[in-house]
Amino acid sequence: MKKLLLLSALLIFACSSDDNDSNTNGSDDNSFNPPTWIQGVWLNDIGGGLSSIGFEFRDDDVCNVTFGGNSCYKAIIELYDDAPNWNTNVYEEISDSRYYFVFTNGPSEYTHEFEKVSENTINYILYPSNQVIVITKQ
Repeated sequence: MKKLLLLSALLIFACSSDDNDSNTNGSDDNSFNPPTWIQGVWLNDIGGGLSSIGFEFRDDDVCNVTFGGNSCYKAIIELYDDAPNWNTNVYEEISDSRYYFVFTNGPSEYTHEFEKVSENTINYILYPSNQVIVITKQ
């Protein structure tokens, strides 16, 4: 139950890629670019149907999927694009088996790390505890 609550909290609050997904250097930008291997919807089904939580990775966005809805980071960046004295930033590290990003929104930072296990399974590594939650491609 603690894991579920922690994951839910991270997902509620809580990507540069080139064609070969081999960028292991960090990059700072104001956009997401998830690697192709992770693009799609990934869920941890905690009870079926609307109880699924996870992520949707698009070619230019990352969305939290919680209980049948989603919240996308790109929309947050666009919302604060012209706001004075408000910083949004995306730092990414990308490889063929790992996707790591830190999203800065004003005074808050959200860190996410994913490791590829197979074509249909990835590990979501909770920060800062390093707990692993397995999520599967839908």
